[in-house]
Amino acid sequence: MNNSSMVDPPAGGAEEQERESAERLRSLVLNIPGAVYRRLYAEPRTMLFISDHIEILTGYPTIEFTNRSGRSFDSVISVEDRARVRELVREDLRREGSFSVEYRIADATGYYRWVAEQGRTVAGPDGQPLYVDGVIFALSTHKEADRGAALDCHRIGHDALTYLPDRTLIRDRLEQILLRAQRDRHLVAVLIVNLDNFRAINDKLGQEAGDQLLKAVAGRLTGVLRACDTIGRPSGDEFAILADGLSLSGGPELLAERLLDSLREPFRVEGFDNIPVSITASIGIATNERDEPDDLLRDAAVALCQAKARGRNCHVRFKPAMKTAAMERLELETDLREALQENQFFLVYQPVFELDSVGVWGVEAHLRWRHPVRGVVDPEYFGPVLEDTEMAVAVGSWVLKQACRQAVAWRRLGHNMMMSVNISAQQLEAEDFVDQLGQMLAVASLEPTSLIIDVEEPCLARASGAVKRRLRELRSLGILVAADGFGIYSSLDHLDRLPIGAIKLHESFVAAMSDSPDAIGSIHALLERCRGLGIETFAEGIEQGWQLATLQKEQCRFGQGSFFSHPIPAEALEAILSLEPQFS
Repeated sequence: MNNSSMVDPPAGGAEEQERESAERLRSLVLNIPGAVYRRLYAEPRTMLFISDHIEILTGYPTIEFTNRSGRSFDSVISVEDRARVRELVREDLRREGSFSVEYRIADATGYYRWVAEQGRTVAGPDGQPLYVDGVIFALSTHKEADRGAALDCHRIGHDALTYLPDRTLIRDRLEQILLRAQRDRHLVAVLIVNLDNFRAINDKLGQEAGDQLLKAVAGRLTGVLRACDTIGRPSGDEFAILADGLSLSGGPELLAERLLDSLREPFRVEGFDNIPVSITASIGIATNERDEPDDLLRDAAVALCQAKARGRNCHVRFKPAMKTAAMERLELETDLREALQENQFFLVYQPVFELDSVGVWGVEAHLRWRHPVRGVVDPEYFGPVLEDTEMAVAVGSWVLKQACRQAVAWRRLGHNMMMSVNISAQQLEAEDFVDQLGQMLAVASLEPTSLIIDVEEPCLARASGAVKRRLRELRSLGILVAADGFGIYSSLDHLDRLPIGAIKLHESFVAAMSDSPDAIGSIHALLERCRGLGIETFAEGIEQGWQLATLQKEQCRFGQGSFFSHPIPAEALEAILSLEPQFS
């Protein structure tokens, strides 16, 4: 036992007696069926000493609890019990100098068990409390069974994973807080915290790791709050926080910042090689300008949608004008689901030209929606909302299938063209994306070398290792991967690090050529670097003849834009394919 020592025998004439006394004390401590500890009174959960029985209770090495950079004992107390225990121990020690409390701890395997803790203060030379000496021991089997039955009752209204209040209990507590606020006229805030991209982490590591991460997040968020605040888990990767009084002394935005700060340090998922997992959150805030709990919860949810739309990892406070936007978004989501079921989507195609010969080399598929009221609308209207829903994968798969079929139909007519299709981040995050795409190509009888996959440059810039592996797998199949809208986010220095075989120069660079010679110089440098790396080059947004001439001079290989043709239906494109080049 490496650190179960409370007393070091002093030197002097009675050294042997003192040594025997210390050994008896050591033996007594080791034989107590519980974890004996000493801590500083002013630092409630930092242990100066704790006996090795703590390893039996928790499964964690003893030294983790006595090392200041190690594990706080608070971290093994269940999230639901932590605030209660902290408050009760503090108050009992202040009033009576001793305490006794029962609570649950989570051991290293994730198993919850009931323990009892008793302690008392030890005064220093000045008579003021200096230490707390105590013992933690497991409750007997029959007592733990009794507590288990109580826990089953407790779970009514609580989330089974984190033991936090569920949606129903959150609403009930909010109703009580609002009634008190009406009487005392103080501020109340609801903060809805939603984890960003949690689904991707859950898919990558598995549900068990995802559950561990949710429990760890619950612990971090709880650590920011006061004992009188409420934190609950209404669903999935979402947490609700109810705060009032002193918790909002700096305003709800300050509390939101503290919550976001608590998540900045990467999490380590135990049992999964302790790999570091980074996650951010978006927070919607609503305050009690209205007195109904359902109104406040809805307002916070609306503000959360705004936080997501602003790029995530931020907080937004509700304003009444947001409600109209939220209703419009909800209506749009409903219409999109109906569009997929009623086959209201269709594709148009924009020809891509080989700039040297000014001949049609390929096409790019563009999604359109034949809305029953608004008429034909393009993705600028519905794309951002589609990307935030689970429909993005289903619609993206439909686009791929339709484009592959059309490419084969043209090939049968003698038009052997490349087909370019834009792929969303959600599609790339799916583990089976490459397999599904391979099956689509096989069913359509289309060669992989006839397909170009366009990936938006921001998606490439923040791509995970798994996504980059999928892109490399696509390239190994012979599919050309292109960075769409290139030049806005990435620099020349990062070009060789992207898993791509082509770039599509953003149309803003083409438009800027008329305003600044520097723009032409930038394009020249970019095209030279791509040639050196063996990367194909495309230019988007060619609208005027002189732009075509400049790009030809700079040896940009391919291009598209309104100078040649807008996106058009497949039948109209066939008429262009029958013509000789006429744009030089």
